[in-house]
Amino acid sequence: MREVPLRVVHQGDRTLAFVPVHVEGEGPFMFALDTGASVSVVDDDVADRAGLERTGEKSAVSGILGTGRVPVARVEQWRLGDVRLDPGLVTVIDLDVPGSPGMIQGLLGSDVLSDFGSVTVDYGDGVLRLPAR
Repeated sequence: MREVPLRVVHQGDRTLAFVPVHVEGEGPFMFALDTGASVSVVDDDVADRAGLERTGEKSAVSGILGTGRVPVARVEQWRLGDVRLDPGLVTVIDLDVPGSPGMIQGLLGSDVLSDFGSVTVDYGDGVLRLPAR
């Protein structure tokens, strides 16, 4: 079992769980765990800082901010805490939330989390537990 530090943030009636993610050697960036997201998301400022190249593809997305088509980028090297993640594609979106700019720098979606088979989010101890792969 591997453990990654988890920062729990309460915003009114919402609870967000953040984990540190390094992208192409940059970071750590604070990514919210989002099992409801089928594809992981990187904020456009983070993508630029990490030097992520857009593939030229556009991905359809829908969420609380509406629907649209957004750029796709390839990530070769990234890690969740000290746990290396497989290379993959992410969508690039401006994630700045009015009143909380820079708070969410990415979303770690089910495309990445499902690779572990199961994960345990321990809000009380502030730990994300991942099985060894």
